[in-house]
Amino acid sequence: MFAPVEVIIYLVTLLGSLSIVSSAGSAGYLNSTFQRGFAGVSTQIVSSNFLLNYTNAESFIRACLGGEVGFTGYLFIFSMAALIITWVSNLIDYKQAIM
Repeated sequence: MFAPVEVIIYLVTLLGSLSIVSSAGSAGYLNSTFQRGFAGVSTQIVSSNFLLNYTNAESFIRACLGGEVGFTGYLFIFSMAALIITWVSNLIDYKQAIM
C-alpha cells in the first residue's frame, strides 16, 4: 500500500516524464513508440527514486500532511494539488507541457 506522500511523488514524476517525452517527441527526437516508451519509463523511474530517497522533500510533505507545519502546510498541499490538476489539464487539452 502506498502512503499519500509516495502517491504525490509518483504522480508528479509521471507528469514530469510525460512532459519531457512529449517535448522531445515534438522536437523530432524519439520517433518510434519504443523510444518514447523507454524514455518515459526510465525518466519516471529515475526521478521517482531520486525524490523518494531525497528525505527533505519527503519529510516536508509528510509534515504538511500531518499538520505539523500548520495552516501553511495545508496551503502548500492545496497549491501542489492545484498545480497537478492544472498540469494534467494542460497535458490533456494541448497534448504537451506548456512552459
